[in-house]
Amino acid sequence: MDSCGSRDIEPLITTYHYLHRMPAGILKCFILLESNNIIPVGGAVFSNGRIQYDGKYLDFSRLWIDDRCPRNTESKFIAFCIKKLQKEFSNFEGIVTWADPKQGHTGTLYKACNFIFDGYSRSVTKYKDLFTNRIIYQRSYTGQDGTVLLQKDPPKKRFIYYFDKKTRESLRC
Repeated sequence: MDSCGSRDIEPLITTYHYLHRMPAGILKCFILLESNNIIPVGGAVFSNGRIQYDGKYLDFSRLWIDDRCPRNTESKFIAFCIKKLQKEFSNFEGIVTWADPKQGHTGTLYKACNFIFDGYSRSVTKYKDLFTNRIIYQRSYTGQDGTVLLQKDPPKKRFIYYFDKKTRESLRC
């Protein structure tokens, strides 16, 4: 487990993470190596967060761990990342992340790592441009010709890890 540059982890994330792309505004990346410290078996990417958080929270943008890793690898890796981030980004209040039900994610891992459930995102409508086959998300959709409604994604669950232990404990159920 170690921090790394975004170029070091990009092939791992773009190949194995379900979104197959890196996020914008990357602040810190971490890589998980096999016991021989040569072969990467996991990674995490943290970015500067979304506008609505006004610089209060880091955004836990990507996580991928090889399924062949031992039990509890994910939570140990996340704990390592949190510890490093808390020191380096003490000006932030914590970390926000999302569990995507379309991917079968419910947030169990985040709850196990002391993240607090904080509500839901809005559902997102997607359109398809029939001329280019590109997906257009609702915030960039302008009603252009040649598009059809593709789907409405269900809301994602939002979780926050507060760096301040007292805040975290007061919000736990």
